[in-house]
Amino acid sequence: MISGNEIKNILLDIVKNDAFLGQIPEIVKDKHAPVKEGQVGERIVLVIPGGVDNGQLSKSFPRVCIYVPDVYWENSHYRPDTGRLTELENYCISQYRSSIYGKYNDDVYLFGIDTVTTEEDSETWSHVLNVRLRFDVVNTKL
Repeated sequence: MISGNEIKNILLDIVKNDAFLGQIPEIVKDKHAPVKEGQVGERIVLVIPGGVDNGQLSKSFPRVCIYVPDVYWENSHYRPDTGRLTELENYCISQYRSSIYGKYNDDVYLFGIDTVTTEEDSETWSHVLNVRLRFDVVNTKL
């Protein structure tokens, strides 16, 4: 069995070692550092809403949340950086469209994209690309 925190550690390792996503300066679990207007950078936060289902085939739906700062427009208005959001979405889909297999201790896991959505986060002057993964762990002994 792989716990929720171990799943986040696995994904943290995968994202940090990714040649493209690993260039984003802040990659953390659960919560990013506070931001101030005008000082917002790209960041990735890994979360698991809802926990882990622990049957013979455990499943969870961790999210790789990629925060992309909005672009200052005019009169203190911001707009999404649609070019960057599209670039990141296309990359994530190409990387995680097919299932990725791995082993953690004695457990075998696989994961891949479940859904991808974009949401506004006005409190951080960003839009968030939510890459929801399906993470399965095979809980059987040979």
